[in-house]
Amino acid sequence: MKLPDFRISRKVFLWDIDLSTRYKNTWFNSVKTILNNSGLSALINCTNNHDTISTKYVIESVKTKLVDTFKSEWTINVQNMPKLRTYKLLKTEFCTEPYVKKFLSRKQRSSIARIRCGTLPLEVERGRYRNIPADRRICKVCNSNVTEDEIHFLFLCNRYSVRRNELRRELISVDFDSPEETLKELLISNPKTLANFIIDCLKIRQDVI
Repeated sequence: MKLPDFRISRKVFLWDIDLSTRYKNTWFNSVKTILNNSGLSALINCTNNHDTISTKYVIESVKTKLVDTFKSEWTINVQNMPKLRTYKLLKTEFCTEPYVKKFLSRKQRSSIARIRCGTLPLEVERGRYRNIPADRRICKVCNSNVTEDEIHFLFLCNRYSVRRNELRRELISVDFDSPEETLKELLISNPKTLANFIIDCLKIRQDVI
């Protein structure tokens, strides 16, 4: 006689529990670890009581705990990565950034991602790979004798003054007095314009160096 599906599932479940007493890498032990980490360890001993707690509650509780744990680990990892200097200024919460949802070309999207993640070929990043002290990663396209980081590149380097003035005229309503706040605003409201500016400045930089 064919067993109902739920009886088959239960037999497999109980078999895996028994197997888990002898082997570490089993489905039950993996679930047990997740439940323990989610504050639901009491459920592990409730295998014979199907009505004690709803499946939906268990799933939502585990999901919430796993997401919260991931966010906490993500925050710590971001803060401990020196190259994410600009990213840390911009990223205040774990969410999808508005510019990702905008219609941008591959080149435009790449330029924004690189400025955020610190992978543009600026001296602050190039010097890191060459073990040059941070205070000696000086901008080579202007005479300011300061570190060429993302903020300097975008808002302070006088080599790009002409192109930057064009940007100011194009975005007359944007306040450029605070570089960090300006960058945040441009990423939200004018990502395409910002991307084009980054691309143009990189070309100028390449021609100079």
